[in-house]
Amino acid sequence: GVPKEKLSPDDLFLISASGEQLKIPTNEKVTKVSDSADIFEALYKRFPKVRAVSHIHSVNAVLAAGQEEGNILRVRDIEMIKGLGIPGDQVLEIPIVENQPTEPMLVAPILEALDKLPNAPAILVRNHGVYVWGSSLDKAKIATECLAFVLDVVRQQRAAVPSAKRPRTACSGAKVVLLDVEGTTTPITFVKDKLFPYAAAAVGNWVKTAKKPDVAAVVAAYEAQCKQDGRSFAGADDVEAVTKEWIAADRKVGALKELQGRLWRAGYESGELKGAMYDDTPKAMERWVLDGRRVAIFSSGSREAQELIYRYSDKGDLTDYLSAYFDPASAQAPKQQASAYVQIALSLGIAPRDGHFCTDVLGEAQAAKEAGWEATLLLRPGNAPLPENHGFRTATSLLDVAL
Repeated sequence: GVPKEKLSPDDLFLISASGEQLKIPTNEKVTKVSDSADIFEALYKRFPKVRAVSHIHSVNAVLAAGQEEGNILRVRDIEMIKGLGIPGDQVLEIPIVENQPTEPMLVAPILEALDKLPNAPAILVRNHGVYVWGSSLDKAKIATECLAFVLDVVRQQRAAVPSAKRPRTACSGAKVVLLDVEGTTTPITFVKDKLFPYAAAAVGNWVKTAKKPDVAAVVAAYEAQCKQDGRSFAGADDVEAVTKEWIAADRKVGALKELQGRLWRAGYESGELKGAMYDDTPKAMERWVLDGRRVAIFSSGSREAQELIYRYSDKGDLTDYLSAYFDPASAQAPKQQASAYVQIALSLGIAPRDGHFCTDVLGEAQAAKEAGWEATLLLRPGNAPLPENHGFRTATSLLDVAL
């Protein structure tokens, strides 16, 4: 090959989008196409607006990917992410794939990772380097320089983290932080003003277009709940009306929650819905995980709905921070019964005293306390007022919860 700083047009191949060689180098020392060519071709096909791809083997890229336990590097609160097309108040998410014996073997895992993060501006290859792209050569160069800066900051930030804040197998205080969703990690208005209306508007079309086994499962669950309620139910023709009635009454029944999960999935996957999170939510989750704690969710919504709101959140995919999801069905009791928290502790393999529950509902905090958990009540805008002398610690931010 030719040293990159000495490259000239005579040293370059010109290759079509279909892989055909339109021009070969006149320099006899250049005998083959770069091993990265298959990856470049795959990226150009994946992103039609991309006109330049940069591939670098930087120390910071290797360190950033190597130090990340998950498959996504998330960066927030760094100005230079704007150079990668990410608004300053959003989260830069870069997928990470494992290195392979040859670069052509990286094509499949890279494309699979980009299926999950289609708006990623780059991709890290563990123990190898990074690919960065842009809509022009100049923009790819800017993106590469900005990413180099960001990765350097990440490296220095991690090096500066005190040993007490690095991941470890043991921690003092709570071993598990159990979080409510509505009014705790997520504004209560998002659920009532966005999710509920979306489900009410979508249910009619879903009944008409969904697969028959899916509709049959919903009809069976609705029929059982209506029988329990002592009311009539006319099968599939009645699903839309009953759904809207239950949503308006804010019913916490499993049949409704399961259907809402199905409806919301379509909205999240299409981009119509994005889970709203308080700014402190991802920061607190990250801190707890670094402290060696597990973070889990307990909500009246289905476990599927819980996973969706955190995977498709407006702060990026937060599911890597979460180790478990619980709803009343999996906890075998409603949220205001102590037995639910006993069951959750058993499922997580902890003693109740090693768990800390965060919620905005006094009855839930009381049930958790009765089961032996610690509890904190969140004071968020729009949450229901609490009575005086309720006996629990309070916090306005998850970052202020004392564990």
